[in-house]
Amino acid sequence: MNKPAHDYQKQAILNASPTKLISILYDFGVQACYQKNEKKLHDVLSSLISSLNFDFELADSLYEIYEYCQRQARNNEFDVVRILLEDLRETWNDHVVNSRQHTHQTESKGFLV
Repeated sequence: MNKPAHDYQKQAILNASPTKLISILYDFGVQACYQKNEKKLHDVLSSLISSLNFDFELADSLYEIYEYCQRQARNNEFDVVRILLEDLRETWNDHVVNSRQHTHQTESKGFLV
């Protein structure tokens, strides 16, 4: 990656909200699947696992999915993992990232002239 693109990506990560960071991790995971990079994919999945909040019931299911993805990556089943991560990314963006952006937009009244 060239330096300006790397700097831009680094800045985007540093300025991202926690919910956006999860979306970025999904992007990195999908990218690692296309590259068939097991180490990078393992690192992404480990980060996703460490981000889980087990106070919520959904975390147990996500943990199982991430563990399954790690096993599939070890078996070079990158297409299986990619499809799962793309679906998770889409669901995350639709129901968490976009809903938070919509909430912030409706809370901000702006200036009245």
